[in-house]
Amino acid sequence: MISARNPDQLLYRLARRLSGGWLCAVMACLFLAGWPAAASAAEYHLKTWTVENGLPQNVIRGIAQTPDGYLWIATLDGLARFDGVRFTTFNKSNATGIASNRFSRMVQDRSGDLWLSTESGGLTRYHGGTFHSFGPEDGIPAGSVRAVLRASAGGIWVLSEDSILRFNPQTSDFMDVTPADAKVRYQPLVWDSAGFWAQDSTGLHLFIDGRFTSYPLPAWLSEKPLWGVGRDQGGGLWLEAADGRQGIIPPGSQTVKPVDTKHPQTTPYVDSNGRQWTIRISGRLSRQLEVQSSGHIAIIPMTRVFEDKEGNVWIGTEGDGLYQLREETITVYSKAQGLIDKGAYPIYQDKSGTIWIGAWNLGLSSFRDGRFTNYSVAQGLPAPLVSALGGDRDGNLWVGTHGDLAVFRNETFHTPDVFLPEHSVVHAILQDRGGTLWLGTTNGLVAYRNGQSRIITEQDGLASNDVKIIIESASGDLWVGGFGGLTRIHGSQFTHWTERDGLPSDNIRSLYEDADGVLWIGTYDGGLGRFKNGQFTRYSEHNGLFNNGVFQVLEDGRGNLWMSSNRGIYRVSKNDLNAVANGRQTSITSVAYGKADGMLNEECNGGMAPAGIKTKDGKLWFPTQDGVAVIDPGTVWINHQSPPVMIESALVERVPANIQNVLRIPPGKENLEIEYTALSFVRSEQIRFRYKLDGLDSNWIDAGARRTAYYSHLPPGTYTFHVIAANSDGVWNTDGQSLTITVQAPFYRTWWFIAIVALFIAALIALAVYYRISQLKHTQALQKAFSQQLIASQESERQRIASELHDSLGQRLLVINNLLKLVLGKQNKGIAPSQETMQEISGETSLAIQETREISYNLRPFQLDRLGLTKAIEIVGRTVSSASRIPIECDLDNIDDALPENLRINFYRIVQESLNNVMKHSQATEVTIRIIRNDERIVLTVRDNGVGFMPTNHPSKGGKSGFGLTGMAERAHSLGGVFRFRSAPTQGTTMTVEIPIDNR
Repeated sequence: MISARNPDQLLYRLARRLSGGWLCAVMACLFLAGWPAAASAAEYHLKTWTVENGLPQNVIRGIAQTPDGYLWIATLDGLARFDGVRFTTFNKSNATGIASNRFSRMVQDRSGDLWLSTESGGLTRYHGGTFHSFGPEDGIPAGSVRAVLRASAGGIWVLSEDSILRFNPQTSDFMDVTPADAKVRYQPLVWDSAGFWAQDSTGLHLFIDGRFTSYPLPAWLSEKPLWGVGRDQGGGLWLEAADGRQGIIPPGSQTVKPVDTKHPQTTPYVDSNGRQWTIRISGRLSRQLEVQSSGHIAIIPMTRVFEDKEGNVWIGTEGDGLYQLREETITVYSKAQGLIDKGAYPIYQDKSGTIWIGAWNLGLSSFRDGRFTNYSVAQGLPAPLVSALGGDRDGNLWVGTHGDLAVFRNETFHTPDVFLPEHSVVHAILQDRGGTLWLGTTNGLVAYRNGQSRIITEQDGLASNDVKIIIESASGDLWVGGFGGLTRIHGSQFTHWTERDGLPSDNIRSLYEDADGVLWIGTYDGGLGRFKNGQFTRYSEHNGLFNNGVFQVLEDGRGNLWMSSNRGIYRVSKNDLNAVANGRQTSITSVAYGKADGMLNEECNGGMAPAGIKTKDGKLWFPTQDGVAVIDPGTVWINHQSPPVMIESALVERVPANIQNVLRIPPGKENLEIEYTALSFVRSEQIRFRYKLDGLDSNWIDAGARRTAYYSHLPPGTYTFHVIAANSDGVWNTDGQSLTITVQAPFYRTWWFIAIVALFIAALIALAVYYRISQLKHTQALQKAFSQQLIASQESERQRIASELHDSLGQRLLVINNLLKLVLGKQNKGIAPSQETMQEISGETSLAIQETREISYNLRPFQLDRLGLTKAIEIVGRTVSSASRIPIECDLDNIDDALPENLRINFYRIVQESLNNVMKHSQATEVTIRIIRNDERIVLTVRDNGVGFMPTNHPSKGGKSGFGLTGMAERAHSLGGVFRFRSAPTQGTTMTVEIPIDNR
């Protein structure tokens, strides 16, 4: 029984079954050509790949699809493997086993292996991922192969010289099957590697599908040698002589019928889905495929035709590259079809089924029974720019134009008595179930009923005065959206929401309430919103929405929401949307439609309601910048095949790595790139990927359409890389592919090295502890010695002071006391003291005062408190210079405020002790005192040109007021500074103290 569900397929099968001769075949072909089927109306999108897109060469010699899903294209400059997005080229420079790049034919055997013949007479087989070129050792004479073909059962036949060889897959041998009485020179058929042919005085000889057949040739054709023979899809044989004359042998016939070459000859081609095309046959048996595309007939010069597992039709050409034919999903009505203008905006279907389309600046169009009727200002339209469409219960059409409003009734435009806000434009029109007509304008919402108009604004509770869309819910509430937020009107109660309340955007373009009472909110720039039970859910590009623009939301009968945007039309499963809202999944899958699906311009229009409709027949109409895009969701083909996933290659530090079995990454290599793909040729660019590296990633990484995973700085260990993919319709291959990765540790991260390092560190710690303890003991010893020296110095200082008080100041006070007693004794006797006695008392008193001052100065110089630290140092320098007769140069920055008052004496004593050492030990003739101050530190330098000394023999004891270099170092340390000195015999001595100011 022959099913008549698909007329194209029915007629094709009829043509194949008819065997009553040439007349029946011709009648079937004519019947096919004249059948008013979908093929005459179907439009196809042509997608082309050439060398500019990665194809190695534009002449196609074969197309095949291997079991793993890759498409292979043989060219005159190598073999290309194609995944729908990227070409990978194999040639003699990068693939072992390929002897020549100029392939002439390619066929595929029953096991999926590829067989290729070359122009130089070679034969190459692709088996198990490797290439092998056959030679004499395989039973194929060098340079002898002229063609290779595949029988219907999958066997391989090779035309070698004048012999036909059959390949035995069990023994991998070639067997000559040419009959002894049929030793003629065969040639390959010119179309699709269908067989071999030869000509001799007895006629035409064919080898097709493992069988030898012969046909007698008429005298008019046998007089000249044949140029070529081809076999069409229906089994007809096309012959051409060297002088250009052509003939055809219909299926089942032995007679050659002449062909009028002055008129183009055609033959049908029908794919597995019953879609029909016409193939023109011209000189030299060249073929051109006729394809209805973008409203006109496209002519493709073809050499090969191939249909893949998903039903895509691929066309190979002689120099124009590779074509893919895909039936367009979208039908467009634009100016060429009768629309008044390209730019369409509001669309509305009235009660009679007529569809009305408002244009941007030329008027209004109606579509009924396949015909357009246009209306402009000349027919009474108030203005050419139509901004809104709607209807009332009486069947009247309400038309909003730029600055005015009209009612179309009885084929005439009327002006209603509706009062609109000043300088407003109507963007939305709706009549509710109660009969009130609502008009959304740029300056508020207008309620019109029984000839009365009421204007509602933000002061009444609207979220915004700029209203873009109005719908009525199942409960009778009114939902109003616009530029400013969302408003619900429940009776006289207003409630509004903005972005602060969870709205995806304040710029609302569309509203739709589904049968479950869920409100779907389309925005201009914030994606899609879902509102149910007071909760908002936002969908955006971040979690899988195709675009953040949602100008209209329409629901089909399959549970999908269709949306329009500036980048095209797309659909999302409502189940996926609800699953995200309920927390069952985190992302959605969008299926996008654009120019490849029939749109003339992908930019859709919105903001003037309705921005799209679902008509009574279930079709979806969307306005665009070039016409109206119409989709029949019921006929949209959905690809339910999950795509095979392949891990193609890996790069370690940008160098290709072997991924057979396990990928091993040597020590020190940190950057890893893994390239993967999924093999679906239906909107390949919309395939989505997710990947995860077990041992590193805790969750799946959504890679979108990206086909490379990047990792850097992987710690040593073993990981498993997983990748899964979904086709353009969101069908996931959850098994995906996996790759085991071993990152080898460098020697310094191996256990034995870590153990050695641990022992070494432990030894270092022990040594450091020992050194620290020794250092602490040494420090304690120094501190003890210093304390003892300090105590001894203090005791020496006390003894010195006591000695001076007793021996010097005490003796003078005793002399003064005795002299005073002498004077008092004389006064008691009435004798006046002599002048000499009084002068002696005065002299002794002066000396006592001077000695008291010296003692006081040695304890703390008074200049330090009266004149400041800088002046005191200058004075001590002059004093020492005067006492020692050594010239002392002072170059001092002002440091009076640089040190705390209680610490200034320590700085002074360092200078004083240095000068004491110079006087006692240096034998110097020049001394320099220099103090330099900046924002960070004070640097004191005392330098002499004396005899110097070896540092190991330096004097450690000072003079009266100190205790040598040790004391100076301790004083410098108490100031937070560093004490240094440098000396050598005959080289003088330099003492330096650096004190940071910021520590003060």
